[in-house]
Amino acid sequence: MIRALALGLGLALGACGGDDGGHRADGGTDCADPPCSTSCTDELPRLACAAEATAACSGPSTAVDVPAPEVDETCGALSGAVMSDEPAGGFPVGETTVTFEGSGAGGATVSCATRVRVTDTTPPSLACPAEATVVRTAPGPVAAPTVEATDTCDAAVEVSAAPETLERGATTVAYLATDDAGLEASCTTDVTVLDVFAPTGFRIISAVLRSGGRTDVTLAWDGSAGADTTGYAVERAAGADGPWTRLTTVGAGARTWTDATLGDDHAFYRVVAVAGGVDGGATAPLEAHSIAAAGYDLRGRSVPTVSFLTTLYGVVRHPRDLSTGPHPLVVLLHGNHGNCRRTPTSDDDSCGDSRDHECPFSGWYTTPNAEGLAYLAETLAAQGYVAVSISANALNCRDDYILQRAHLVITHLQRWLAWNTIGGAPFGDTFVGAVDLRRVGLVGHSRGGEGVAHVPALLADDPVSGVLVKSVFSIAPTDYHDPRVVDVPYAVLLPGCDGDVWTLEGMHIYDRSLEAGDGRTQSQVLFTRANHNFFNTEWRRDDNAGDRVCPTSIEVGAPAQRGMLEGVLGSWMNATLKDTRFEPFVRAEGGVPEGIDAWADTALDLRWAHSSAERVPIDDFSSTGAPATNLLGEPNLFSADFYVARACYRTDCDSRFQHYVNALFLSWDGTGMPVGRLGLGGLDASGHGYLSFRVASRRSSLNSARETMDFWIRLIDGAGSDTELRVSDVQRVPHLYPANTPLEILQTVRVPLDSIGAAGVDTSALERLEIEVPAPDSDTGSFLVTDIELAD
Repeated sequence: MIRALALGLGLALGACGGDDGGHRADGGTDCADPPCSTSCTDELPRLACAAEATAACSGPSTAVDVPAPEVDETCGALSGAVMSDEPAGGFPVGETTVTFEGSGAGGATVSCATRVRVTDTTPPSLACPAEATVVRTAPGPVAAPTVEATDTCDAAVEVSAAPETLERGATTVAYLATDDAGLEASCTTDVTVLDVFAPTGFRIISAVLRSGGRTDVTLAWDGSAGADTTGYAVERAAGADGPWTRLTTVGAGARTWTDATLGDDHAFYRVVAVAGGVDGGATAPLEAHSIAAAGYDLRGRSVPTVSFLTTLYGVVRHPRDLSTGPHPLVVLLHGNHGNCRRTPTSDDDSCGDSRDHECPFSGWYTTPNAEGLAYLAETLAAQGYVAVSISANALNCRDDYILQRAHLVITHLQRWLAWNTIGGAPFGDTFVGAVDLRRVGLVGHSRGGEGVAHVPALLADDPVSGVLVKSVFSIAPTDYHDPRVVDVPYAVLLPGCDGDVWTLEGMHIYDRSLEAGDGRTQSQVLFTRANHNFFNTEWRRDDNAGDRVCPTSIEVGAPAQRGMLEGVLGSWMNATLKDTRFEPFVRAEGGVPEGIDAWADTALDLRWAHSSAERVPIDDFSSTGAPATNLLGEPNLFSADFYVARACYRTDCDSRFQHYVNALFLSWDGTGMPVGRLGLGGLDASGHGYLSFRVASRRSSLNSARETMDFWIRLIDGAGSDTELRVSDVQRVPHLYPANTPLEILQTVRVPLDSIGAAGVDTSALERLEIEVPAPDSDTGSFLVTDIELAD
């Protein structure tokens, strides 16, 4: 700010001013009256400032009385007042230059300056707590806790910490405070960093509609990776942003918790990792819906390819508050099973020739096959889906009737289209605008599993305007009519102890659909120790009874089968209908989520195959030159230590290999190091996330006593740089599974290419892929491998 000074005029600096004040060396002057012009080189006034002004600080800003400059107008008069840039609020500690300015004739500026010095002789005040705790909620260094210093003359004292960042454990941190005058103070604090990371894998694992309309919601999560976590707090809120109410705190070993107090509409949950009384990381909020029941029973309806009028019967579960929609629709279809039972609790169901939903026998009870999948509908409804389990009782107990089941599903979808657009009996306008029929998921079990697999192709030939099937999930399906699921993500579950469809024919639907190469995601899971029936709560007889396929003693049991399916199905539908990311375990990366294991109440053995939407084939051993030439047109070479290295197809590979695919058959028996080398020809893999392949350990004496199959994968670039890793570093490949007649089921191994690049290999120019079995780790062995590709 320029300050105006009230100054007298004509103060003597010398008769004329100028550089020498107008004085001669002999003490006289050169000036006469009128003023002389020989020493005044211009017609400007002169300003003379005090050299310095000092004061001790009295705060962050200190008032200082700065002397006004003297003015000599001998050679020229001031035009206006003299101004200064002295700060209005006072001076900071240290030196500040104050400039005074005035104007002479013609507006020319004259100035001078005074140095203002504010002194500080008192160091800052700094006090450290003896101890401090920092909670780390994710891996990586954390900043040392801050300590504040105070100072009379410095409003914001700089405080540094050494070290600045900390890892888990105890560290003594030294703090140094430095004020504006350079004065210092120091202290130390013993800081303990606790790792209390947020849980992962947070999900609604189950929901149950209780009598009176109450909804019980069971939450599941995977344990915190934080080593200091001592438990988990479950919290609920009305909105995703809180405020949060703590419902309970459970121990470090807990992985599930059931809320039996969910209100009428919906709520948000989160789980917070805790260390004693300290909160750590929290999961992202998860919305849960209170659910309601509905149903329909429409008689005398025509279904294409069904030769008689029949019933459209559906068991509906939906979010109680439908205004939160529109919600995706999931249709569930049971399989072929008896439709009559003598008592409501009987586990022995019989067939009756029915054209409607009911058992035709007088005095008998209708087997509630559709109600047997209601538990899945309830869990899905709590996750925000409208779910309906439809009855195919009228189609049961008949030979085949697979395609009729597919048309039955489509007929139900047409009814839901009407209920969603114009309403009508029996729902009125309840579901108008509440259902998103452009996001439809289909789930089928047994013959129902094959039935839903036919629906996408039927709709492609004869679309239903406004209806889009976006997901298909088959449970232990049959394969009567060779369905091929195209343009729709597809998943299939193969129960390892299936005593009904013991040939695990769902693998054929997976292989056939994979062959289409339509850029859609597919997953296949072999669920060892699971039978065929127990996925339906009303199918109570063990189809594996009498050790038909597996020793009955090793079966996981009905609760575990249904618990697994609730977790897996919810994850799959969220990824395909709500566009969440496929979870790692579904992508054949990592093990079963702890929360799913906990809800199943057993350690589940799930073996996944996965095909991503984007992939570049390297070799599937189907070309006429296989295995000598791969799909890239590059040579494949196999060392003599592989005494068998050949391309094969289905049972030509092995009598236990039922896949409808080609594969590379590798066997070795000796002390050498068998190596297979696949030429890549400078393949650019930089735009992909994984090197992927499917592998199966063979049922062979060469694999005697083997528990897992393991070998090395090596990638070499054009410059000769290479890196290698064991298959077991990224995925466990067990040897077969505990069954009397084990089939050789392919599972996927996905090698992350970022780890390859981090090892110094140029993934944009890959020259060779090597498969090596190092001795003496595996002196003998045999396996099948196929679908080697780049994937996302």
